[in-house]
Amino acid sequence: MSKRHKVQWLVDLLKGVEGHIDEKKFAELLEERGRACIGASYIQKAKDAAKGAKDTEEFLDNFEKVYPMLHREGDKVYVVYPECYCPGMKGFKGEVPYSYCYCSVGWVKEMFEQALKRPIEVELEASVLRGDDACRLRVLL
Repeated sequence: MSKRHKVQWLVDLLKGVEGHIDEKKFAELLEERGRACIGASYIQKAKDAAKGAKDTEEFLDNFEKVYPMLHREGDKVYVVYPECYCPGMKGFKGEVPYSYCYCSVGWVKEMFEQALKRPIEVELEASVLRGDDACRLRVLL
């Protein structure tokens, strides 16, 4: 089975499930997949940035140096991707359900929660898969 065929299979599954399962539950399921997908190196970078930081501000200062996708606008914190970096979607040409991006929400949550050792919230504000210029996830600390 080619990669394109596998991705199309996943996209078709997501499209088929949407509307047949509670939207909140569906988002939670995809977030869990994102948590499982994150690589150990990203978690380690976040943990290293948190190590010895006296507060969240110092953690963010440290993390910003090693994670260029972290952006701050005043007191707001974002993870911004100029394109979809998901290896499963790389190069896929076709319509992908917006719900797929909840994987990224889980990915970002896992990275920050592992570093800060507490629950955080992440809001998906924009996605290249739905036509936005970048993927933009707001991190609520």
